[in-house]
Amino acid sequence: MKKTLLTIILVIVYAVPLSVLSIDPPAEHPKTGKPLVADCLKGTPRAIDGKLDDWQLNYITPAVIDTVEQIFSGVAPGAASWDGVKDCSGKFYAMWDSKYIYIAAVILDDKLSNNKSAGDIWNADAIEVFYSLPIAAATTGTEHYQFGFNYKGLKWNWCNMEGAGQREPNYVKTAATETGTGYNIESAIEYSNLKSLTFKAGEVLGYHVVIDDTDATDREIQMTWTSREAHNQTLGYGHLNLSAESASVNPGGKMALTWGMIKK
Repeated sequence: MKKTLLTIILVIVYAVPLSVLSIDPPAEHPKTGKPLVADCLKGTPRAIDGKLDDWQLNYITPAVIDTVEQIFSGVAPGAASWDGVKDCSGKFYAMWDSKYIYIAAVILDDKLSNNKSAGDIWNADAIEVFYSLPIAAATTGTEHYQFGFNYKGLKWNWCNMEGAGQREPNYVKTAATETGTGYNIESAIEYSNLKSLTFKAGEVLGYHVVIDDTDATDREIQMTWTSREAHNQTLGYGHLNLSAESASVNPGGKMALTWGMIKK
């Protein structure tokens, strides 16, 4: 009986993909303690234009940054200058298809400022998005991909697991719109360039999102999903689950509304 039980256990272990066995738990929200997990549903926006009217945002679980506990203490003046969610907060949505992983960021910001360019866009109003293997690792920048975008439509890739960072990525499309209460950013990353990651339904990516904010010239606040410094993966990032479920049937059309009603 013991031999039979051991055989069953070994069969189960070897049947589980190695990538699943090596996954660390997601980081936890610094206020609620809940696991930081976001959806990445199947879908393709009609256009990368920053308008987001072809996204079913109500039916995608986003990564949310909206509490004082998510302000990284290493950027001054930080929490002392935060006036609440209208000053700096945001939701990050994701979709993917056979070629791209898509980002839709809805950012609240009551005073827009960014006169930076190229690799300096982090030092004013901007967002950062990190993808990695779903394991805790060091903070050298070789364990993740780091992309940045701002409301003027600029883009940058700082960290790259293949060592090809510190440049404007030609494989990334991006567009932004100002909303009156902040800005929206929409981006598409051709993920064949993220060679260290696997993009297929059921996979889990390490995931971290960041908002940089200023009301003047240089960054005054950095808010991150985990509350830790943006690169700090030593305790893990959140998780982004690549799903086979469709975000929409026909984005922007009647069928998309019907699908949303079915999901509800």
